[in-house]
Amino acid sequence: MYLTKQSPHGGDIYENAPELDFSANLNPFGMPAPVREALLASVDGCERYPDPYCRALRAAIERAEGVPAGHILCGAGASELLYAYAAALSTDRPALIVAPTFSEYAAALRAAGRSAELYFLRPEEGFRLTDRVLSLDLSRYAAVFLCSPNNPTGLTVDPALLTALAASGVPLLLDLSFLDLTETPALYDVPALIERFPNAAVLRSPAKSFALPGVRLGYLMSSDEALLERMTERVPCWNVSVPAQASGVAAMGCGEWLRASVREIAAERRRLIPALEALGLTVLPGEANFLLFHGEKPLAAPLRRRGIAVRDCSDFAGLPAGYVRIAVRTREENDRLLNALREVLT
Repeated sequence: MYLTKQSPHGGDIYENAPELDFSANLNPFGMPAPVREALLASVDGCERYPDPYCRALRAAIERAEGVPAGHILCGAGASELLYAYAAALSTDRPALIVAPTFSEYAAALRAAGRSAELYFLRPEEGFRLTDRVLSLDLSRYAAVFLCSPNNPTGLTVDPALLTALAASGVPLLLDLSFLDLTETPALYDVPALIERFPNAAVLRSPAKSFALPGVRLGYLMSSDEALLERMTERVPCWNVSVPAQASGVAAMGCGEWLRASVREIAAERRRLIPALEALGLTVLPGEANFLLFHGEKPLAAPLRRRGIAVRDCSDFAGLPAGYVRIAVRTREENDRLLNALREVLT
């Protein structure tokens, strides 16, 4: 928890709560029924310690991902695993972070006493990662932190470029927390990637796809068993609670529900892009359940006064002033946002 530090993330709705929260990139359709039922049924199990090996959960992930259970490490949210990964890196060289991106990568490295360098995506290249990154001497780095689709841009990394990065031999932390919320959830062959490249570790978070951020659950996949052992030494024994394990097992069986919800999210995203552009905003054509756009006028504070929370992106390193990120929510909610933006911009 924080004491006095200001939270750098969306989703803080606990003081002056907004009517609509577009600041957190969650599935707008909430939890699927089996996940909610599993959470409720897990209450009695809270009288016991959680399974320290997450046996049932890792077996469910193995079935869903096609990755051996021995190559899966579960945590209390993807963030806990980020911190464990940063602390478990085997050299003192600096890490490389592709930016703008999720601020917890840098925070995890700072907490581990490690330095970081930022590799900035370029506006003139549409904030896409290009093979320009391969011109770097990647052997200088303890690891490369990469997010696909990236937060806040919503853009994926080309699979061929990803393979080239992994083939360089540099330890690669690939955060796929939002990939299941795109129309290309199988963009990467994760089992083949981690088997071919032990230096590649893949991070996922069911919190986004199944609207479970309050449960705190994430998992990391890697064939580098020494890395996984070092990471386990840096997290508590019972770090994944009984409700988190139960909800995760249920979520792994809700693939059809997820794909149906993504079809609706994608349709809304395609509808929102031209509607935002018609208001004079410059929109990055993201591929996930959120959109990044730029306006000449301040937007976050005026929208908050109208009961709508969005993510002011002024604290993202590598983004010029004026950028805002919004979650793609239901049609009715999105229309309310568009109406509020019209008021602000006119």
